[in-house]
Amino acid sequence: FALGILSLVLIWSAIPALGKQWRLQAGVYADHVLVQSGAYRYIRHPIYASMLALLLATGLRLASLTACLVSLAVFIVGTEIRIHAEERLLAERFGQEFANYKTRVPAYIPFLR
Repeated sequence: FALGILSLVLIWSAIPALGKQWRLQAGVYADHVLVQSGAYRYIRHPIYASMLALLLATGLRLASLTACLVSLAVFIVGTEIRIHAEERLLAERFGQEFANYKTRVPAYIPFLR
């Protein structure tokens, strides 16, 4: 239950902070800014953190431990691929500002850099 609530809080904080910059396909706009407010103050990818929390909440409640672990592994591999692509674009666009942000804020698992 707590993971489900956490998932909702993260997504409700992340999407408004992104505003018009939210998109399905990785990319940056000409007027793109590096969002560091809302959930982005604590996690660089709060939407992925929200998806992870929802996966765990659902998996632990409805699936076998084996199915939950397999799903978790697939999620982490796919998410890491996506994060590397997105962060490459952000590093190209924002340079040192993004490098500083990246050293201060964990990717999508709190306290894990």
